[in-house]
Amino acid sequence: MSTLQLRGIRKSFSNLEVIHGVDLDVDEGEFMVLVGPSGCGKSTMLRMIAGLETISNGELLINGTVVNDDPPVKRGIAMVFQNYALYPNMTVRQNMAFGLQQAKVPRQEIRRMVDEAARTLKIEQLLNRRPGQLSGGQSQRVAIGRAIVRNPGIFLFDEPLSNLDAELRVHMRVELSRLHSRLGKTMIYVTHDQVEAMTMADRIAVIHGGRVEQVGSPLDLYNKPANLFVAGFIGSPRMNMMAGPITSTSDGARLNVFSQAIPVPRSVNVAGLSEATVGIRPEHLEVVDTEDGDVTAVVTLSEQLGDETLIYCSPQDTEATWVIKRLGQYFIKAGARVGIRIPWNRAHVFDSQSGRAIWRAEKLASSERD
Repeated sequence: MSTLQLRGIRKSFSNLEVIHGVDLDVDEGEFMVLVGPSGCGKSTMLRMIAGLETISNGELLINGTVVNDDPPVKRGIAMVFQNYALYPNMTVRQNMAFGLQQAKVPRQEIRRMVDEAARTLKIEQLLNRRPGQLSGGQSQRVAIGRAIVRNPGIFLFDEPLSNLDAELRVHMRVELSRLHSRLGKTMIYVTHDQVEAMTMADRIAVIHGGRVEQVGSPLDLYNKPANLFVAGFIGSPRMNMMAGPITSTSDGARLNVFSQAIPVPRSVNVAGLSEATVGIRPEHLEVVDTEDGDVTAVVTLSEQLGDETLIYCSPQDTEATWVIKRLGQYFIKAGARVGIRIPWNRAHVFDSQSGRAIWRAEKLASSERD
């Protein structure tokens, strides 16, 4: 097993800098997921770790040793690619053995290592097939097996499940998590799918625009997002947002949203802020009669998913679309007017301009509601 540290890592292509001074620590045996939208730089970071891209500035350390100039073969790393990269003219056994043959490993040792990896991945019956005879899931297992036989200190996965259908992706997520538990190796996994990140990671690094926005456990990121980007990216459906002005009164500052005057905690400095954004997760909202809600809304669409219902609606006097997640089967027509009860104690408040988290609102007393 190995540790990994990124210290001020930068990457430029000509005059365009795409990775902007990233710092990141990955512990021994940890499953770290790099998640972010397409084009955010997460795959470029992975390729720099692998040695497939040069580092423009900063230091990359494996087990405390700087490896910026080391070729991939000397880094103790194995990488699993999105497109599997199997040799079509070779059998599964030959594909898995190829790297070991290039390293001049003895033939009997190669056979033992391939057989052991095949048993781990439950692909013994596929060893004599060629890639053209494999399904997508089987091909992915072979690609992982080719990495396992090298016995690396660090495994790198570059969106390995993106070519699979939805059901198989769920199955392979479970299998990869089980594999990590069995091997106990350090794994770094790149994906744009926040569900994959939440279900597989020990810790997640959220990447945006070539920068690390936040690092933490899945629930830390979900419960305590550091900024608007993390709040909107982690969680499905995404967090509902609404901006409102901050005003000063004799009793202190207030954030005004939906005719509600939310007291700003005295410990929070909002000097110079004219506007803040409130975020509420869909599962924390409640549909009630219009007279009982904190805000009224018009339903635009409802999605029946069997175990839950997603209700899309537009809150009063806004063009925003909010989503309410309700457990079970709830039938409501488009055009219906409903009340939305907002649990203010579950709200997140952000600086609208910088995006940084300011505070989590305290529950309003009934006397403070408008």
